[in-house]
Amino acid sequence: MADPEPTKSIRVRILGREYALRVQEDDEAHTRRIASSVDARMRQFKDNHPDQAELTTAVMTALTLAEELYLQREEHEDGTTALNEELARLSKQLEEATPAPDDAPDADAQAAGDSPDGPTP
Repeated sequence: MADPEPTKSIRVRILGREYALRVQEDDEAHTRRIASSVDARMRQFKDNHPDQAELTTAVMTALTLAEELYLQREEHEDGTTALNEELARLSKQLEEATPAPDDAPDADAQAAGDSPDGPTP
């Protein structure tokens, strides 16, 4: 059984509060970037709505991020659907343009100089 990846404790600051997180060592930089992004988004909301409580700021930021994720997933699914439809269309065109194995001339007969309609006199 493979050893679990080593983890480490890190601290990130979001909207003035410090949070202790345990992450895999390889994920530290990624986690810090995400925390920084969340902090920036929460600060942006707080700057625009200074009278709102921190909990409201957190919830509204979470809703905004969730909406963005939802829209990106929807775009991805739409793109995947369009690609699958195009692939099916091209596959059908290829099938129509390619003779079926029964319709193809007999390769052995052509190699021997015979036509598909019978031996050449």
